[in-house]
Amino acid sequence: MRRRAGFTLIEVLVSLVLMAVVSLLVYGAAHAARETQARILDERRSLQSALAMRLLLEGALAGAQTVHLAPDTIFLLENRVSGRGIPQDRLTFVASGNLPPLSPGADWTVTLESTADGLRLMGGPMGVRMPSRRLALLPGITGLGIRVRDPGGGLGWIPDWNFPELLPEAIELTYWTDSGPVGVPLTVSIALGKVH
Repeated sequence: MRRRAGFTLIEVLVSLVLMAVVSLLVYGAAHAARETQARILDERRSLQSALAMRLLLEGALAGAQTVHLAPDTIFLLENRVSGRGIPQDRLTFVASGNLPPLSPGADWTVTLESTADGLRLMGGPMGVRMPSRRLALLPGITGLGIRVRDPGGGLGWIPDWNFPELLPEAIELTYWTDSGPVGVPLTVSIALGKVH
């Protein structure tokens, strides 16, 4: 018997099934690659925001100073805790305007606090009738823990600062999310302008 040219029905069905399996694998790999790329992009934006906030905060804290315009409060630390036990500390201090966005030629009242939107850095020039403006926002940070170096040197780091008319030697900032502290605390030596 002579064989006819062409494919049998089973051969065609097997080739269609194989093409479908290969197509699913390719589609799955392409979808996973797009998801990975989007996740990497989000992480990069998050890291860039965190770095920008850190640099801005370091610059403002390095410019923290005693100012003649400030009546009696130049460094105010308010300890607060959320209902879930996450630190919600608030820091307000006076800084010289030496780096953007803190304009030179003015002293600034700078406030750092966590909000529902994230960690917010606000600032307003002293002696000017102008509302404070948002200098930076770090989304995803739901809490802020602040400690200052004990001025006597005996206790190390303490959570309270009872001398609003004086600057502490150094401060330590710990960022928090709902799942706990994030990363290594930022330590700034104010008197010498050193950042660790």
